[in-house]
Amino acid sequence: MSVFASIDLGTNTVRLLVVTGNSKGFTTLHSNQLITRLGEGLSHSGILKDIAMERTIKAVLDFKREASKYSPFAIWVAATSAVREAKNRNEFIEKIREVTGLELEVIPWEEEARRTLLGVFSGLDGNIKKAIIFDIGGGSTEYIFTEDKKLVNSVGTDLGVVHLSEKYIKSDPVDNEELRVLENVIADKIKNVRDRMHSSLITRHSSLLIGTAGTVTTIAALDLNLYPYDPAKVNGYVLNIENVKEILNRLKNMPLEERRNIPALESGREDLIIPGAVIVIKTMEIFGFNEMIVSDYGLREGTIIAKVSEYQNNSMTL
Repeated sequence: MSVFASIDLGTNTVRLLVVTGNSKGFTTLHSNQLITRLGEGLSHSGILKDIAMERTIKAVLDFKREASKYSPFAIWVAATSAVREAKNRNEFIEKIREVTGLELEVIPWEEEARRTLLGVFSGLDGNIKKAIIFDIGGGSTEYIFTEDKKLVNSVGTDLGVVHLSEKYIKSDPVDNEELRVLENVIADKIKNVRDRMHSSLITRHSSLLIGTAGTVTTIAALDLNLYPYDPAKVNGYVLNIENVKEILNRLKNMPLEERRNIPALESGREDLIIPGAVIVIKTMEIFGFNEMIVSDYGLREGTIIAKVSEYQNNSMTL
């Protein structure tokens, strides 16, 4: 069995996964994550800040050292929304190469959706016929429509929790008018997703809604009052829309400092959890779901599956 590692370099969070296995399945050896907020201020300036790049490069270097203890066959690093959008992306890619010796792959949102689909289904048991998967990120949210675990269609949006928080939330605690504007903006964009996918939904009425990435897993941890975080308890957990609304109502009335004292709320998500919870609620409402399944699996698992499959297709033995 070979060892592989992937580093998911997102707008808000850097995630590491080290596994052993092959194209048919894998076992996790080690995982870690760190919030570096690479996309801080990106929506205003269009560039990655030096301090944000430094934080992120240090995290990648540290994660490379952690992964190297397992002697991986390969370490794959994939970047998403923040690096895709940044005017100085080439500078950042070169800095990653110089400092860490790793090649940074900047993937388009369509490939991000495909890999997320692979990752999510690698972690969920059961015969899932039809589903909508949504992946809330710091810079974007992707909606993936599936049938028989295959991609039917996908729609990318600019609903990123970092961007939304910076643009719409100015008060502490959150002002009711600010929240109303935020809710309307998010609802309009999700309705657009639904309308764009209308023909697919008519012929492929989805039976499940599945959410992935840090916002969704954090809301699940809050609902479970779970600390320390346990992926085994979160993956496959069913969230009820009324519970998510209760969590949002509780958090929006708290100042940031008070939210920081909630053990189940991951440090660094105190501000982002507000727009994140709104995306979850509006997605459930607009697509007509009272419940959704939480996936702790996603892009970093999907990157390994996709890359291992590439090697297999090239007739390499793993």
